[in-house]
Amino acid sequence: MTAVHRTILIVDVAGFTDPRRTSLNQVSIRRDLYRLLRLACERSGIPWEDCRHEDRGDGVLALAPPEIPKAHFVDELPRQLASELRAHNGTAAAEEQIRLRIALHAGEVTYDENGVVGSSVNLAFRLLDSAALKEALAGSSGTLAVITSPWFYDEVVWQSPAADRARYTRVRVNVKETDTVAWICLPDSEEQLSALPRERQPGAPHQLPTGTRQFVGRERELAQLTGLLSQTTKNNGTVVITAIDGTAGIGKTTLALHWAHLVKDDFHDGQLYVNLRGFDPREPMEADQALHGFLQALGVGADAIPSEVEAKSALYRSLLADRRMLIVLDNARSAEHVRPLLPASPSCTVLITSRRRLDSLTVHEGAYRVVLDVLTGKDSLALLSERVGRARLAADPVAAAELAELCVRLPLALSIVAARADRQAESPIRELVRELRDERGRLDSLDLGDTDLSLRTVFSWSYNELSPDAARLFRLLGAHPGPDVDLHACGSLVGRTARARTLLGELVRANLIDEHRTGRFRFHDLLRAYATEQARQQPFAAERAEAIEKILKYYLEKALHADKAIQPCRDGVFQTAPFPSVPDDPEIVTYADGIAWFAAEATVLLELVSLAAEEGFPAQTWRLAWACTTYFRRSGRWQERALVHRTALAATRESGDVAAQATVLRHLAPAIARLGDHDEALTLLDEAIGMFREQGNSNGAVAAHLACTRVLEVQRNYAAAVVHAQRAWELVRDGENRLSKGDALTALSRQLAQVGKPAEGLPLCEEALAHYAAVGHKEGEADVLANLGSIEQQLGRHERAIEHYRRSLEIDQELGDRYWEAYTLEHLAAAYLALGDRLEAEQHLRKALVILMDLKHPDAESLHAELDKLRASRER
Repeated sequence: MTAVHRTILIVDVAGFTDPRRTSLNQVSIRRDLYRLLRLACERSGIPWEDCRHEDRGDGVLALAPPEIPKAHFVDELPRQLASELRAHNGTAAAEEQIRLRIALHAGEVTYDENGVVGSSVNLAFRLLDSAALKEALAGSSGTLAVITSPWFYDEVVWQSPAADRARYTRVRVNVKETDTVAWICLPDSEEQLSALPRERQPGAPHQLPTGTRQFVGRERELAQLTGLLSQTTKNNGTVVITAIDGTAGIGKTTLALHWAHLVKDDFHDGQLYVNLRGFDPREPMEADQALHGFLQALGVGADAIPSEVEAKSALYRSLLADRRMLIVLDNARSAEHVRPLLPASPSCTVLITSRRRLDSLTVHEGAYRVVLDVLTGKDSLALLSERVGRARLAADPVAAAELAELCVRLPLALSIVAARADRQAESPIRELVRELRDERGRLDSLDLGDTDLSLRTVFSWSYNELSPDAARLFRLLGAHPGPDVDLHACGSLVGRTARARTLLGELVRANLIDEHRTGRFRFHDLLRAYATEQARQQPFAAERAEAIEKILKYYLEKALHADKAIQPCRDGVFQTAPFPSVPDDPEIVTYADGIAWFAAEATVLLELVSLAAEEGFPAQTWRLAWACTTYFRRSGRWQERALVHRTALAATRESGDVAAQATVLRHLAPAIARLGDHDEALTLLDEAIGMFREQGNSNGAVAAHLACTRVLEVQRNYAAAVVHAQRAWELVRDGENRLSKGDALTALSRQLAQVGKPAEGLPLCEEALAHYAAVGHKEGEADVLANLGSIEQQLGRHERAIEHYRRSLEIDQELGDRYWEAYTLEHLAAAYLALGDRLEAEQHLRKALVILMDLKHPDAESLHAELDKLRASRER
């Protein structure tokens, strides 16, 4: 059965079963009822034959198709029907005169073999059966009484210029399990509804909608709300205004209603609630309309309600002056949207929800702000468990945990997924997980068809309210791979950092992005998917392509400058661009500047390398990988270092850029060698050497030979390592490049020591040190000093070895090269151990172990065993 949206009209004849009416009278009444309805509908622009109608004994149920304007049912139909009824009753016998009760609603209905069903139909019948409607018609001189649901009143009556809103009175309907409000109108009566029974003038309104049964988590926020209430009650302070804000689907309304139900008994004068529709497919409800409803709920007759919003607000505040009430203003658009609805009584509490940050309320009204974030992992699983079933999640806990993370622990997304899992009860959870892993189709998977059960639609209500420039930046950020973005990178997209700050401020206030650290912004993966989807729309294709080029250009230039700052003596394969590329972007000058920038952007750079390859920018792909190499190496990020160069190699092979391939091969090989794949590393280096030779690139060939020595040394193939070191030296010996000479001499001296010729390597180290000092290459100095330490130790001069190691260690620590710091500490420990100082050796090994464990380096395990062995020998 498929549910469809229809206007629901139910008509009932008052007193149809009156004993004075015979069966013949009833047959005549039914015949005339259909005739009068058909005439009135046709004259009101409602084609009767296009409506589905079902006979209900003493009445009729009619369903109008969606293309028939709903306004016809309140603008024309009551007037036309009353006119037809008066004409009929003027000639009919007393037993066959007709007076009608009408209920109007609209909503989802379902057809089955027995007719029309659905909660919307049930509600309409309950409205028709309300005592208030029956009493209204009984006390009226007219022929007709109309009752509308709250939805129909808000969406049709209130919005229609032709509807006489002053004739509608708000009443409470309590029929069977239905407890709601409604609006009654007597279209052809001279009586005013203000004279009708007390049900229409309730002293203590209780308007809170039903809260969700499956509420989980939010203990901190609930405690915060209750604490604010207790604090103000204790101090007899001013009215509590609490604004709950957060992104779309975060559960603001759910939290507000759950807490409101927990504390409602503290408010003996009742509760008022309104959905202001600030972010909704419908037009926002104006404060004027909300005040009108509140005043009637507080017992003010329709004829006593002022016409001006300021006067309504003043009367509202006066009525609340001596009452203790809870007012929930849900889904506010802005601070201005809710200000007319704020009471002044210290005994009242106002709870506001909004997708926007209502900072103005915080500043001017002293509102407390409660910020909602996504659920914790534990609470996310609890929510899924409530709706899917504990046993089903327990059957595959890994898939359940991944499902929660793919929903970014967003309550609405979790609820949608839970509903889908419930529909697909026979399918394992991991099938849903597999579907959600597809980033491009994830929003399709989180769509149940209804507007409020589609993340894409719910997000659009916030996106559509942005200014054009802020919406453009939101889309452009969808082209940025994340996980977060720097203020100045945003500046590269819009031209200036100052302009970016303004637009980001609008996105932050709309809770579409979060400034999680000063100057760094992020949105969760589902909002990122929505932003990316918007950026991929056909009208914005060129805009997205331009944004990607700007992003890659900006980050490449920054990475090159940062790399230059931390490794000024590195042989460059291209020149860095002039700085800065974005006005008011701070320049990277010092070593600390460079390290700080890389530390902040490391994850972003990984994603950018992949983005560049996917979008067809091979040159930017390998250049970005090259620029990250020094930082990844020094910070022990071997996996990341290998990953970016593998991506770069695939991109350069596809593009056919042989020179770039050779450079990438030379950098990829040492990276994968660090991960233990020495044979593949040597194969790649052999390919690189051949390419460099063909290109006549001696500098590249030298670097590749030196990389071979490092890989072969790990394999303990020292003889082959010496050969590569000698070839490197032969290539640079007669040149002017002091940096390359230092590198070649260092490698050769090290390998000579490894093959038992430390004395031959010693003068080479001294010469290399002079070359490095001349060009200011700190990393090279640390390397050759460590090499000198090894040679001195091999020659039995342990005190001199310690002196060299200490100087090398100081430089490693200055450069932040954590792996080589651990390496030097380990060798320093060996030197102390050779001198018999076990305690000093143990202290240095412990420091080295901490670093290796932090880097998750495989050598940590063997070093741990060595340390245990040293401790045991010292304790004996």
